[in-house]
Amino acid sequence: MRRHALLPLIAGIVLAILAPFGTQDFSLPLRLLFWVGCTFAGGLGAIAARLAQRRFAPNAATLWSALAMSFGATLAVSPFVLSIFSTLNVGSVALSLFYIWVISITISTIGILSDRAREGNETRPSEALTTRPPLMDRLPPQFRDATLFALKSEDHYVRVFTDKGSHLLLMRLSDAEDLAQPTPGAKPHRSWWVTEAGVATITRQDGKPLIRLKSGEDVPISRSGAKTLREKNWL
Repeated sequence: MRRHALLPLIAGIVLAILAPFGTQDFSLPLRLLFWVGCTFAGGLGAIAARLAQRRFAPNAATLWSALAMSFGATLAVSPFVLSIFSTLNVGSVALSLFYIWVISITISTIGILSDRAREGNETRPSEALTTRPPLMDRLPPQFRDATLFALKSEDHYVRVFTDKGSHLLLMRLSDAEDLAQPTPGAKPHRSWWVTEAGVATITRQDGKPLIRLKSGEDVPISRSGAKTLREKNWL
């Protein structure tokens, strides 16, 4: 939030100093108020458009994402632009909005590419060389170096599924989940916790979604579990 708020603030201060579009006649405090408000409005418009794009077209290409953000920013800034003109000149207003749109799409494209580059540089949890979870130390020696696939609640026990087989531990599922950290995973069902490394496929059976583990077990997905999986981009 600080990063997204800092850019409009700096841009607003710079524009207040440069005083484009005839705002040099404004007093400095008024220019600051006008341009900082304008840049924050543009930022909010871009963010709103970005959120809508992520909601309805999450896999959109960079160009379409930048277009959505630039149109959102331009639309939010247009009242400020219109307020500058003492007489409504369609050509001048259209040209001013066009310049703002060009600036907006340039900034939006750079911002999206920067965000994606940063996300790409951050090692994904499934690819990270994570520390062995403490849970593995509770298992017999032959499981210590195994890859954790899933946890399943069975009465007072938890069955631990790995690439070397399964084993029962006397503990609650919630405690086992805590001990499985920092392994990335999700809870598709109240009786299950599944790691990213353990997922072979996510499919449907009789119209209901389920996870098939690499060890061969099928894990049901509840409604709340489906929401969790969507939030983690598993579905």
